[in-house]
Amino acid sequence: MKSNLGAEIPSKPFPWKCGHCQEKAVYRTTIEYILPCDYEGREYSVAVPDLLVPKCRSCGKLLFDPAANERITDALREQLGLLKPLQIRSGRELLGFTQEELAANLRIAPTAISRWEAGAQIQERALDLLMRLFFGLAEVRTAISNEGSARTLGEVAA
Repeated sequence: MKSNLGAEIPSKPFPWKCGHCQEKAVYRTTIEYILPCDYEGREYSVAVPDLLVPKCRSCGKLLFDPAANERITDALREQLGLLKPLQIRSGRELLGFTQEELAANLRIAPTAISRWEAGAQIQERALDLLMRLFFGLAEVRTAISNEGSARTLGEVAA
């Protein structure tokens, strides 16, 4: 299995011992998985039609390993139309920015960029849109790169 960043996710050989029934009967199986999910105050139903997940053949308990969890969060990002971790990192690197430089330009904490790129946190829609604009339009980068001039953006004269 590969992670969002393209790295191999290590896994011990099957069968595994089930933490629920204690039987050594856990194997990977492909299932259709539907998860109710709350994102930004709205309920979504995330469907992963071919989720490869460890499942106990004895008691039926599902064990969500890092690969399965990653597939579920990728499906949520896809359904919501959000940038994936690799897309965020690629956009940043294409512009030649460090995580700290991108964070400074977007006026957010560098740890947020780090968590988004690692797949540890899903960004809000508004920040996803801001990143898309920042990555895609030089005019946006120019307009918001200077904090002083950025403060007057969108102001309406009284």
